[in-house]
Amino acid sequence: MLLGAMLAGMAFANAPVAAVHALAYPVGARFHVPHGLSNALVLPHVLRFNAAAPEAEAAYSGITDILIPGASGGAASKTAALALYVASLSADLGLEMRLSQVGITERDIRRLADDAMLQTRLLVNNPREVRHEEALTIYH
Repeated sequence: MLLGAMLAGMAFANAPVAAVHALAYPVGARFHVPHGLSNALVLPHVLRFNAAAPEAEAAYSGITDILIPGASGGAASKTAALALYVASLSADLGLEMRLSQVGITERDIRRLADDAMLQTRLLVNNPREVRHEEALTIYH
């Protein structure tokens, strides 16, 4: 068990996680939402946001080909399909799908965006720049 935790820590330390984690951390820290769930809450929205970056769209298209065999269309439609797939997976698992379902209200969103902007070590890895206004939009 300890070895598994050490290997997981090494993987996370070397993985260029980005906006998903940057926006998930404040959700977990302020509202005690488990990290996996906080990531699931923001992941489809960050995928859609990042789709405007050509390198993200190409990568997401490749992931779509693996997760959704036979997905058709260009990179943009495959990226949209991936975001829908991730959201539907969360729904199928019975996970909360909205921030309001974990106790987050409209008045909390600005503070979450403020906190996310402090995660510069994560945001620098994102394929598309996330500014405060974009973080607000993603949370909404």
